[in-house]
Amino acid sequence: MLNQTGEFRFVAQLGKDLSDGVVSLPSLPDVVIKIRSLLEQEQCDFERVTEVVRVDPGLVSRLMAFANSAFHSRGGEPVRSLEVAIGRLGFEVIRNAALSLAVKQLFLSEQHHAIAHHLKEIWSRSIQLASMSLVIAKRHGGLNEETAFMCGLLHEIGKLYILTRAKDFPEFLSDKESLAIVLDEWHSQIGESIVEVWGFDKEVCHSVVAKEHLDDHVSKAPTMVDVVHVARLLVDKADDATIDCSSIASCVKLRVTIESIPEVLTLYENKQRSVRQSLSQAA
Repeated sequence: MLNQTGEFRFVAQLGKDLSDGVVSLPSLPDVVIKIRSLLEQEQCDFERVTEVVRVDPGLVSRLMAFANSAFHSRGGEPVRSLEVAIGRLGFEVIRNAALSLAVKQLFLSEQHHAIAHHLKEIWSRSIQLASMSLVIAKRHGGLNEETAFMCGLLHEIGKLYILTRAKDFPEFLSDKESLAIVLDEWHSQIGESIVEVWGFDKEVCHSVVAKEHLDDHVSKAPTMVDVVHVARLLVDKADDATIDCSSIASCVKLRVTIESIPEVLTLYENKQRSVRQSLSQAA
């Protein structure tokens, strides 16, 4: 039985937050902002990026683990210096490494003890969506795989805001059915507002509300909206043998077929394992 009073009060508050333009999470750390700013410059300076990264021990630890993971090392010599790690990974991977660590810290902050279980589940799913999005984009070959990873990672960021606000409504928070409905129906709008405040471009913002921006014309080039849409489908229903990829425009555009799904899932498991390992080793 839905706690209609508690749900109504909470939804009314969410609606007010959106209309007042006050939906926001803590600002991204300086290191994330600085790396993004450097990468937006026409000539990105390797030494400057290294200098910015070096001041964040957690990020350095994460990058070293990532560079030595099976996904990136490919059996090569172990990486023992930050400079070599950055050279092996590339600037865009560095950007996403910094963002991943920052988002992880937001989700797993000790101040969220009352909702820790919910946030751990959403964080885990965010890693799944990010990993699957990267694999789909990389396999297609015509899309930026690191942008895809970022879009997948941020796709459900709105749920973090909803849950942190729900702490003030304990009756509603304890109603699992009502909470699930609100998370599903509101996270996209909330998430779009957050990534806009964080300064991400339209491509990323649209991927957060993927359902609203889907284009069923299979002759058009795939976008990050298509990537995230298919990533969600495969993460949620990969074991469903009845998936008819030929009837899903985004699958057709991305050349994902029922026959290719086992290959995609293998790549996805490898990527997800690498991401989780590197994040767990970050200080």
